[in-house]
Amino acid sequence: MSDIKQFNGFRLETGEITLITFNMPRVNIFSTGVITDFINAINTLHPSKVLKVLIITGEGNAFLAGADIKEMVNFGTAEAKDFAKLFHQAMSLLEDFPMPVVAGVNGFALGGGCELILTCDIVIASETAIFGQPEINLGIIPGAGGTQRLTKRIGRLRSKELIFTGKKIDAKEALLLGLINKVVPKDKLMEEVMSLAKVIASKPSQCLKVSKYLINSGSMEKEIEGFSLMFSYEDQKRLMEDFLR
Repeated sequence: MSDIKQFNGFRLETGEITLITFNMPRVNIFSTGVITDFINAINTLHPSKVLKVLIITGEGNAFLAGADIKEMVNFGTAEAKDFAKLFHQAMSLLEDFPMPVVAGVNGFALGGGCELILTCDIVIASETAIFGQPEINLGIIPGAGGTQRLTKRIGRLRSKELIFTGKKIDAKEALLLGLINKVVPKDKLMEEVMSLAKVIASKPSQCLKVSKYLINSGSMEKEIEGFSLMFSYEDQKRLMEDFLR
């Protein structure tokens, strides 16, 4: 990594493979301060011409255990609306990040933590990871995109079950539901995440960027344009010539 910076609640290590690691002393959570710094950090990465893969992970027993309940307990509707808008801004910023985002889920990914993985392109979890949208147990609902993105990820029926009951599920069930891509032993998590990130980072940047854009918000017509655009890059000629040798 070329540079390491500590933000409010997480560490940022920049390079071709960039890492955001939540590292709060007691438990990793999203407060207004952490979300604001998260937005600022993501914005600093957007102009990067070096970055090819962004990894999101956590230290300790939690990937991200959700939002800061101590902060939210005294919210009125106005404060709750401001918080939800800020949270949505952060999640949309990550979902729209131009290069692939890989989540390495080491522990609890609940509430806002589960909503965070829904904005990532690929999710690898340790066998000890726990997922869920338990907001209903606190008298609220998901407020960072969970009602919308979870439905797109695993379907309406499964989403309603998780949100209506507030139950938690383990990594094995999350894999069966299609919430995540892969489950690995706890001590192999970051090895697996980095291995995948290196494979992705070895591919042409323009292919990664355009493919992600088309998968997220493309159309048949846009795919034709994106496909033809690839033929203006040297990578296409070099890789096809190498293939034919």
